[in-house]
Amino acid sequence: MGDAMSKQYSVQQQNAQTLAAIRQTAAWWRARPLPDALRQCAASHGVALGAALMLDLRLAWPGMPAVCGKLLSADGHFIHFEMELDEDLHPLPGSVQWQDISAAYLRAAHRHGTGVGYGVLCKKVLQELNHGAS
Repeated sequence: MGDAMSKQYSVQQQNAQTLAAIRQTAAWWRARPLPDALRQCAASHGVALGAALMLDLRLAWPGMPAVCGKLLSADGHFIHFEMELDEDLHPLPGSVQWQDISAAYLRAAHRHGTGVGYGVLCKKVLQELNHGAS
């Protein structure tokens, strides 16, 4: 009996650690200016970055201007994006990718023994950030 409890607890601990990591990343990016090119690209797809949850954002170093990452939009879509930028930090035509990858995140939620899916935890943090902790 005790064994099932300890296993349950470790899953809860993992979920708590994952939640903390998602919160930390999201808060870090909300406190910083995001690249204009990304902001404009998101806006053109109907996504307001101010209300989105940034899950991962990588900005390339000088000489290799590129932006890529993942976000969760305010309406609950997981998006993978990447783009090459020109010298003026505008997206190069044809280089922009903007893909809805929600299905992959929501499938992962149903794996047995992993506790709450990452996607579900992301949505929980998004909810907190946009509507205050409930």
